[in-house]
Amino acid sequence: MSLDAPRDFTTLSLIVEGGPAAEEAAGRVGTWTDADHLVLPASTLVALAGPVADEAGWRDGFDQMIDYATRKGWVDASGGVRIHVEQRR
Repeated sequence: MSLDAPRDFTTLSLIVEGGPAAEEAAGRVGTWTDADHLVLPASTLVALAGPVADEAGWRDGFDQMIDYATRKGWVDASGGVRIHVEQRR
């Protein structure tokens, strides 16, 4: 699993490669809401960004994106963020 474009704060999607086993693994770190969306804790998204998350200004951009997602209703009461999942087999 990896974030599709960790420096692009205008979109948020996760790439899951490997078929059913990878989809099951994604379900262990988040909650599937339907076939194309998963809810993940924001801290997991930061971890999935990898070393990009340590770049200057990245965290500010990420926090602004989460604020926007919150206003749109894409962040639940526990802080889980609803993201699009692209499944590659």
